[in-house]
Amino acid sequence: MIDADHLNIHLLQDELDILQGAQGPLLQKIMETVVLYGEALEAGRLVDIEGPGHFVIPWSSPGIAPPIELLEELADAGLKTKFPFTLDPKPPFDFENLYVRPEEEAVIKAMYCNQARYDELMIQLGLRDQDAYTCNPYQPEVGNIPARDTVLAWSESACAVYANSVLGARTNRNGAIMDILTNIIGKTPLAGLLTDEGRRATWLVEIRTDNLPNPQLLGAAIGLKVFEDVPYIVNLDCYLNPDLDSKTTDFLQEMGTACATYGAVGLFHVENVTPEAVDFGKDLLVPGFQTYVIDDHELQNLLYSFPLLWTDENPKAERCYIGCPHLSLHQLYWWANAIQLALQAHSKKRLAIDTVLYAAPKVLELFKKDESVYFQLKEAGVKFSPACSETIFETRLCSGRPILTNSTKLRAYTTARFIPDEALVEALVTGKVD
Repeated sequence: MIDADHLNIHLLQDELDILQGAQGPLLQKIMETVVLYGEALEAGRLVDIEGPGHFVIPWSSPGIAPPIELLEELADAGLKTKFPFTLDPKPPFDFENLYVRPEEEAVIKAMYCNQARYDELMIQLGLRDQDAYTCNPYQPEVGNIPARDTVLAWSESACAVYANSVLGARTNRNGAIMDILTNIIGKTPLAGLLTDEGRRATWLVEIRTDNLPNPQLLGAAIGLKVFEDVPYIVNLDCYLNPDLDSKTTDFLQEMGTACATYGAVGLFHVENVTPEAVDFGKDLLVPGFQTYVIDDHELQNLLYSFPLLWTDENPKAERCYIGCPHLSLHQLYWWANAIQLALQAHSKKRLAIDTVLYAAPKVLELFKKDESVYFQLKEAGVKFSPACSETIFETRLCSGRPILTNSTKLRAYTTARFIPDEALVEALVTGKVD
């Protein structure tokens, strides 16, 4: 047991009681873990978690998922998270939607053979419902939208950066397992992005592009430069709506996801747009901040720097995965409109490349109710999935195959080739990749 007298973190009496076993050995073990986590973060104390969690690992596979035994120990003791939580997307079991080959399907089934038990345990531990699997939980159709300044303990990096930046909530980028444990105990260390000082910006990022830049490239550029620091971004406000309409929130989500992927950014501020930047402006910048200028040339150089990782450099692209992170309803309609216009322009009825659009279950459910648009896309060869496109590559049978994406995150973690949205639409219709 931890010697409370030698801790640097200050604990309240109720926290000390749990640490000393007053509520049983399992909660004692959880509290020990959370306290040691706080010690590692040099936190002064623990604070109460005030809103639902969003956790990073939604599947069970050897080597990367929480051990089933650990989850069973927690569930058998009747423990639950303080608030219901949401999870990242499920494994790609909806094979009819994914254009996967038989050998890929077989490996996926073997990799995730414990999934049914894992899902059952997550429901017992506090998963909100069977549709609460998405990497875009703050969509209205999903509804995990924490209020400003709400203390959270989220773990999915793409979601934590959005919650901090766009919603103004407060969470660190917690690790898997730690997310569940802190939310069960209902407390998280007061450190990092939970503190006012930790939310101040150390970089001024000046956007000097001729038009609104591609959010995926912009986020990648920022992440590569500032790494784990907090950027304060200027000159985007002339393109984005301070009322945070769908176009703006979609842009910020894509940019933030790329920031978190190519660096370890957990928070960004956009002048006159994101809540803390609206309230405090450049006062958020620390003395001695660094400056980074991003222009069209910088983004073009980044795009051209992405290596082609296909086994054959000149194959015909066979698939395209769009929606990493999951698409919003607004984005689904953008792709529907863009695809139909491109097909008409080329006098074609069907895409030349098998294409999957990924979105949360509830978002897809609502989109499919618009039958005319939905069936038009299906007839054009588009399929829809609530799964995670990234996990398909974990079979390694996709590695090096000619797969396209509009996601710099998917490009970073796999061998998929990134193409910006407008050029990607053209490629899907013509089958030609520049």
